[in-house]
Amino acid sequence: MKLFPGVPQYQRIMMAGAFVAVAVFSLSQQRERVQQIGKMTLKDERTQVIDGDTVGVRGSAVRIVGIDAPDDDLPHLKSVSSQVLANLVARDGGLDCSTTVFDFTLRRENQCRTDPESYGRLNLACRFKRNSASVAATMVAQGYAVDWREFSGGAYVELMQKAASQRAGLWGVDYEGMRQLAVRRATIPKNCQVDTIRK
Repeated sequence: MKLFPGVPQYQRIMMAGAFVAVAVFSLSQQRERVQQIGKMTLKDERTQVIDGDTVGVRGSAVRIVGIDAPDDDLPHLKSVSSQVLANLVARDGGLDCSTTVFDFTLRRENQCRTDPESYGRLNLACRFKRNSASVAATMVAQGYAVDWREFSGGAYVELMQKAASQRAGLWGVDYEGMRQLAVRRATIPKNCQVDTIRK
């Protein structure tokens, strides 16, 4: 079966060449963007909290890697989680975010490859400026987010289990809602690519 039937062969060759050129250009642009994000460190004393796992740092939306906080499907929990993170950010003088501050010592297993960007947000790890504590670990330990195993490698599972058993934070408000969120985020998809990140 010919692609573009009725088009002369020389035109098909030119079209194929143009397609290859565009594909190569796109891949090189993506590679360059990934390298830029890999070197990026964002620091902001006036970090804007969007929700319990997403912040605005220096004009960029940043998704905190490795956790998931309640979203629009649990609005009563989302607002509390967002407010807690906002209070912590204000208390500790903002955030430092980059790809290099992930809690490697906490990781229990390989994690899926994390795209540098998703849905217009940068996927970075963040720490509080004043005490350098992990935002992800803090939110999970206090019961306002759950471990997202696909991207954490199980780093925060024990903190989450302890928060759940103590009914800390949102676990004391809506245990079943948090349990369902944790179950959804505990499975690793079949297409998980872990080959680039090691224990």
